[in-house]
Amino acid sequence: MTQTLPPTREAGEPAAEPARLVTSPKRILLVSILVSVVPAVIVGLLVWRGGISDTAGGRAPAAATHAAIPIYLRLFLAVLLIGGLAHAGGWLAARLRQPRVVGEIVAGLLLGPSVLGRFLPEVSTALFPADIRADLNVLAQIALILFMFSVGAEMDLRMMRRQGAAIGMISQATMIAPFLLGLLLVPTLYPDFAGEGVGMVPFAIFMGTAISITAFPVLARIVQDSGLSGTRLGNLAMICAGINDVMAWCALAVVIAVIQAGSALGALVALPLAIAVSAFALLVLKPLLQRAADRLDAVQASLAVRIVAVLCLVFALAGLTDQIGVHAIFGAFLAGLILPRKSRFLAAVPERLSTLNRALLLPVFFASIGLQVDVVSAIGHTSVLLAGLLILVVAVGGKLLSAAFCARAGGMPWRESLGLGVLLNARGITEIVVLRTGMDIGVINTKAFTVMVVMALTTTIMAAPLLRLLRVSRPAGPSEAIEPDGGDDSPATIKEKVSL
Repeated sequence: MTQTLPPTREAGEPAAEPARLVTSPKRILLVSILVSVVPAVIVGLLVWRGGISDTAGGRAPAAATHAAIPIYLRLFLAVLLIGGLAHAGGWLAARLRQPRVVGEIVAGLLLGPSVLGRFLPEVSTALFPADIRADLNVLAQIALILFMFSVGAEMDLRMMRRQGAAIGMISQATMIAPFLLGLLLVPTLYPDFAGEGVGMVPFAIFMGTAISITAFPVLARIVQDSGLSGTRLGNLAMICAGINDVMAWCALAVVIAVIQAGSALGALVALPLAIAVSAFALLVLKPLLQRAADRLDAVQASLAVRIVAVLCLVFALAGLTDQIGVHAIFGAFLAGLILPRKSRFLAAVPERLSTLNRALLLPVFFASIGLQVDVVSAIGHTSVLLAGLLILVVAVGGKLLSAAFCARAGGMPWRESLGLGVLLNARGITEIVVLRTGMDIGVINTKAFTVMVVMALTTTIMAAPLLRLLRVSRPAGPSEAIEPDGGDDSPATIKEKVSL
């Protein structure tokens, strides 16, 4: 039998180019919808029809159909639908020059009672029954823990320590001013928005914190997309957002400790324990982790070993902070802060975990938010709508004016000062995390949660258009682009970039 040999290549003849994959964004979007959304919807409709047939025959509605389909398959289909819609929403948001997180959150809202549950309630019940929602909540908690780890890993404490007096003034003012303005709203909001049995003091601290949040991860993307990376305005916004986030997490820890302890006296036990755990992690555990990372570098441990080691650290600290009376997200955030930055082999782990989390688990978190938010019902009540508008005005005005006046007092032009206020108003996913935590511990109710989610989306969406209106956003030029390795991070360079 003869065998056909592949054609030989003469010496000096260039090798044939490999076939290129088609990477058209529209085609990728279409394929993602076809392979995820369509099958999940079809199965959901079949389950729905099966439930109707069972009812007509006198059998328990949908129970036999759900029993016939294993729960792992129904969970897989739910995650498939959520992921497909989230990625489609993120793609559309990017096309509209918005952060992808906006489209992902909106996709989650579409799956909840605001849209799907209102117009196709049977399909919503078939796709997301009670047992599937419980499993989705577990996945959402894991997504939340991994996200907070990524936030901690991306936070540059060295840059914050180098900030000057003027930057410190702006950072504190943009946190304190909205916080105090939020406290003024508490007597009005408390009767309708506080959780059952929650005192006014923890509710006030939580609302002030939620109103003064800045989303560090979303802000980083807005700065990059607006061509402000490496500029004075971009660097100043990033430093202020990082400091604001640290202050906000500390305030939230106080609220959680008071609520879960049941009294301020109980919080006096939880908070010192949280401080002790943080000090131990930063002063003792961090150097030990650096030695362990050096050992992993020396033996060239596999990526799987490194990922498992980091996950053990993340969930161990998350479980510890949860047990002492503060939320698990603080342990995950702390794990990100103490992760060695100089380890060549550990450097890729946070990025890998973040990629997996954003592709698979964070969409589930957004969907879990959407399944609890009914925007239509909330805005249908005049009192809730007016309260939401009041919160939006206070949140935007507090950040914008405090940032603008402080930056102007530090010597920045008015246009850049207002641009800083616009950037720091982006609340995004960090606000969603805080709100979800507040509802989990019962400090706010569903109405407050819905109104604050809408506020977070609005303040994030408005950032890019307002920057263009102020004419401070621009394509990054060669002189303003960050170097591939992170650029010169010396104290002199940092001071020059953010000097007011």
